[in-house]
Amino acid sequence: MNLSWPWRFLRLVAAAGWLAAHGGSLAAQDVSKDKPLELPTYTVTDSRELPPPEPWFYGRIPGFEVLSNASEKSTKRLVGDFQRFFLALSLVWPGVQQKTAVPTSLIICGRGGKFDTFIPTGQQRPNRAMASLTLRAAEQSAIVIDFQTKVLNLSTSEGATAAASTAAAAEDGVSLGGGDPGFQVDAYRQLYREYIRFLLGGVEPRGPAWFEEGVAQIFMAMEVTNTTIIVGKVENPNTISAEQGALNDAGISGTAPAEDRDFNAALAKRRLLGMDELFAVTHDAPEANNALGGTWAKQAYAFVHWGLYGDQGKHQKAFITFLRRLDREPATEALFKECFKQSYQDMLFTIRGYVEFTNYKIAGVQAGKGEKLPTPPPFELREATEGEVGRIKGDALRLAGHVAAARTAMTTPYIRGERDPQLLAAIGLLERAANDDGRARKFLEAAAQAKAARPRAYLELAKMRFAEAVAKPAETQARFSAEQTVAVLTPLFTARTQTPPLAEVYELIAEAWARSIITPGADHLGVLDEGVRFFPRTTALVYATAAQKVRVGLVADARSLIDLGLRVATEAETRRKFERLQASLPAAK
Repeated sequence: MNLSWPWRFLRLVAAAGWLAAHGGSLAAQDVSKDKPLELPTYTVTDSRELPPPEPWFYGRIPGFEVLSNASEKSTKRLVGDFQRFFLALSLVWPGVQQKTAVPTSLIICGRGGKFDTFIPTGQQRPNRAMASLTLRAAEQSAIVIDFQTKVLNLSTSEGATAAASTAAAAEDGVSLGGGDPGFQVDAYRQLYREYIRFLLGGVEPRGPAWFEEGVAQIFMAMEVTNTTIIVGKVENPNTISAEQGALNDAGISGTAPAEDRDFNAALAKRRLLGMDELFAVTHDAPEANNALGGTWAKQAYAFVHWGLYGDQGKHQKAFITFLRRLDREPATEALFKECFKQSYQDMLFTIRGYVEFTNYKIAGVQAGKGEKLPTPPPFELREATEGEVGRIKGDALRLAGHVAAARTAMTTPYIRGERDPQLLAAIGLLERAANDDGRARKFLEAAAQAKAARPRAYLELAKMRFAEAVAKPAETQARFSAEQTVAVLTPLFTARTQTPPLAEVYELIAEAWARSIITPGADHLGVLDEGVRFFPRTTALVYATAAQKVRVGLVADARSLIDLGLRVATEAETRRKFERLQASLPAAK
């Protein structure tokens, strides 16, 4: 296959492989694993009945748990298409899917108006231009797709309500609301967009919002066949859909919903934003979260496309230089002129010309003669258990800030008798966030005994055991005994074998060793080296690892870590800590 791809600077390099565990005596069998556990009870204190179980489908694809209340046929079609997109993306953008990526749920809302329940607090709006969203934390994330709404009315709240209610009548049909024809929603394209934004949102340092949107818009238009993948191609702005053509032929043009077009069609008759306005939009701004039909998203698309493909790629060097400098500097017109030799106003004229006459090159993959591109495996779907529904919905609602709704979603199946380890871990984390440590501890201990796959659950359990040891250290000089040390380290060593890796896990391992009566051997510290490889910019971890290297006499290793810390530290006090540690080292020979 021939690959032509200009974005080598964007590759998300997979993290280094895991080291073999070096726990030794300090990672011995969990001292509490055989203790009987009595789980808490939840009491219904009013006369209301528990909400009835909701019918959802459940499935898995690489990197995703899928939860859908759309029809089985529609779900399989959407997920199958997404797998094809996922596979094509890995061919044109090698390394983009991180091996240590955050476990993610794909929630497909096909009926019952479920999508709106996941919109984060503060982002709800009656005339939303949103049909997809990503909810993300350090160790859990969810992509939510509105597969029910086919048309959004973006002008009035009344129109939006009518469009949504009419769309509920036909999952696979086109629905119109009110007198305004509205804006057509393509759930497939919205899923592509959200996935790209999800990937780029995990890159550190994170790129600007306009760049993420521009890249997402480019991939929304990626063409995939059995033999070719084409990226960067834009549509002929003069083409119209078959639906609009039929309406025009009937003399009733203007009544079909507006379509989500490429930038050269979408911006043809619009006033462009100032470049300072384009750059000022943040990842959480309304323009970024409600991008359907908006000028900002299409102008970001136009600018990124011009930078990567315009004029046969002649602007790539300047564009990449600009992006790299934005890692260290704010976006100013002076910086922009230095990179592009144009003012903001000049660039608006350039973009306007690019919209009207798009001269560009494309990139992609071509299968060899007689060959076809790989195809994704079949996607299996089954009815979801109550525990799966409660956990996945509850986690997503918690990420959206709807804590009460998350508690209801998770505890309802628990009250009905569900004891799935993943559900127990999720409830434990919810109670921990609510500062009910007594209840959280019981759930997390039970989840750990049942070997739940949730690294945050083991981390929070270790934090509680650590706090107990700090409050009542068993040895002199406030040191942890070997038994206390093992109690803290055991869940941490389990957490580090699960995805995703968490910097706090390695930091707490270092802190436990620092307080322990037992000095770790040099081989034990390989675990901390592993953490630094994953998180080289987490200065607290780098410092803790350097301090442990000093403790066991690995001075050369400590010097290298101190040098790293001084390079990545951004706060003066953090730099002074590294400098003091550096000054404590013996003079180099």
